[in-house]
Amino acid sequence: MTPLQKLEVRASDIRGRLAEIGGLSADEITDEVRSELATLRREHTDNESQQTALRMAGAEPTPVETRSEDRDMDNLRSRVGFSPYVTAALAGRPVLTGAEAEYNTERGIPEGHFPLELLGGPLLETRAARDGDGRTEQGSWLDRIFANSAASRVGISFRDVPAGVVAYPVTTAGGSAVMRGRTEAVTESTYTIAVTEIKPARAAVHGVYSVEDDARLPGMADAIERDMRMAVVHDIDLMVFKGDSGANETAADVTGMQTASITESTITQTNKVKADETLKTFVSLVDGEYASAMSDVRIVTSVGANTLWYSTIHNSAADNQTIAQFLMASGMSWTARGGIDTNTANGDFGAYVGLANGLEGAGIAAVWNSGSLIRDPYTKADTGEVKLTLNYLWQLAFPRTANFKRVKFVT
Repeated sequence: MTPLQKLEVRASDIRGRLAEIGGLSADEITDEVRSELATLRREHTDNESQQTALRMAGAEPTPVETRSEDRDMDNLRSRVGFSPYVTAALAGRPVLTGAEAEYNTERGIPEGHFPLELLGGPLLETRAARDGDGRTEQGSWLDRIFANSAASRVGISFRDVPAGVVAYPVTTAGGSAVMRGRTEAVTESTYTIAVTEIKPARAAVHGVYSVEDDARLPGMADAIERDMRMAVVHDIDLMVFKGDSGANETAADVTGMQTASITESTITQTNKVKADETLKTFVSLVDGEYASAMSDVRIVTSVGANTLWYSTIHNSAADNQTIAQFLMASGMSWTARGGIDTNTANGDFGAYVGLANGLEGAGIAAVWNSGSLIRDPYTKADTGEVKLTLNYLWQLAFPRTANFKRVKFVT
């Protein structure tokens, strides 16, 4: 394994651990976890710098020293929580004082907005999902349950981007090394560069709460904070796979892996209950280029496929082994994601796959760096209700679709 590949593997491990930390509750965010989180963030930054240096120079780089101003910003960021923004929005005012106001100024966040990185989870691969300020006891609340995030599993890179259109260049063709005789000329090759431009699309979380609840429940702001965070994380993660079919425009705002121009493999209704045929479908994705082994094939299944594999006996005459046991013994692993497909009928999707070689940046979820919380106590004032809307901008693109595959059940 080359030094660059080792860095890419480590970067994948770091993102996985960040995603795990992002799923922890506020009570589970201990000082030890916070310390680990800070270490992972620093390591991830150094890892990206080293990868860039290797690609540009072809030499083993040295870790980049953290500048003093970066350390100051990290220190300021560690004191910023999402709760003050929610509390201010519920009171109908912007954040005016404290670390939050200072951070907004340093980041150039407009008044009335907040840094979207505070929502965390899979939104930003270098952030944690929760700040865990622990100022309010949260044990009395029973929050909504959301599906676990799975976009990072297939290798979608989440990027915090500034205002404007973001461009991602990709080399699609170039020169090759060939042997030539003493007087033979080298064939000329043309480098082809494709540029993927990402423009923002608006998404929102909208909720209504009563003035009575606001008055009698001391943890109201914290509960709304947690719910909005998880709703944003859940919805973006699901749109990575299914896209946004709810947009009113002729074309959906977000094209997900279900409809993007990526290669599709199929499993027939006859073969879906045959463990060996199912395995062949996924083994065929190991092409020696984008995937060198089954460990390079990162799979997210639908609930329907996961249920089928775990509940179908592969060989009752021998060992009563399920399809899932057969696949795992053969080197496959996967994560099930709710909200994709619950069945395995004709046309249902069984899995989405990311191929690990060169995966970083092949799929981009760009999140613009500020969102707005809008409190509306007027529209439903006659019923004593207040509307709270979170607006944010993001977009999904696949600069290199060859790193991604999908699997569908067919006749």
